[in-house]
Amino acid sequence: MLTRLHSKQTSAAGLRFGIVAARYNVEFSDALLSNCLDTLAKAGADTRDIQILRVPGSFEVTAAAAKLAKGGKHDCVIGLGILLQGETRHAQYIANAVAHGLTNIAIQTGVPTIFGIVAANNPGQARVRCVGKQHNRGREAALAGIEMARLWKSL
Repeated sequence: MLTRLHSKQTSAAGLRFGIVAARYNVEFSDALLSNCLDTLAKAGADTRDIQILRVPGSFEVTAAAAKLAKGGKHDCVIGLGILLQGETRHAQYIANAVAHGLTNIAIQTGVPTIFGIVAANNPGQARVRCVGKQHNRGREAALAGIEMARLWKSL
């Protein structure tokens, strides 16, 4: 589990993060971002080493993440957003596209990217994963970002 990592692995001190956060479903997306930032701060990240881009929705996360990763200023890029499943498969298509896009960015640029997009079936599930304490994807994305940035620096 990410929360049980050695303290050196969970230290964000000296690391630079790019965070791309969707604005759509603002209650949940703002909670994801807040929890991510809180986790980075508690891990020792300097606020001056965190660049935040807000984009309209989760689909736009990939393009903005690519821009940050290609800029060479970040040790890791974290994508955050929330997709609520409706009557069509639209949310799943977007989740798949963003997952593939973030993976390709990491492969093409050598900058680790973190998939912090929550695909929930209903607002209750979204609340648990975005606002709640136990399974919070904002916190988990930050911890994964710290671990990957540290790993990349060690290679």
